[in-house]
Amino acid sequence: MTIDAVRDQTKTVTRRKVGSWESLKPGDRLTLIEKGMGLPKGAKQVVICEVEVVDVRVEPLSRITEAECAAEGFPQYTPFEFAAFWMAGHGYALPADERAVNRVLCRRIEWRYLDGEPS
Repeated sequence: MTIDAVRDQTKTVTRRKVGSWESLKPGDRLTLIEKGMGLPKGAKQVVICEVEVVDVRVEPLSRITEAECAAEGFPQYTPFEFAAFWMAGHGYALPADERAVNRVLCRRIEWRYLDGEPS
């Protein structure tokens, strides 16, 4: 869903479950790909670009703002819509209200693009 935002280099942030990417730190480099899991036998990963991590932190999902929604590649979402989307995609029950979002922690990963021009 955010492949286009990565290709045009407008996506600069992602959020993951707290228990993942625990050893990631600023300065680490990542290769962003189209799809990493569920590829059919013999299929190859499609590399989009290389990035360098500039910030990693654990924070409440409720800290997301409209600007952060855009940085995630979802400029059309409100913070609550993004939180509900993220929670549903990460095995949480859909939040009934903002208080439910306040209880969820996530790992926020921010990067900068290493290749100069969008692909």
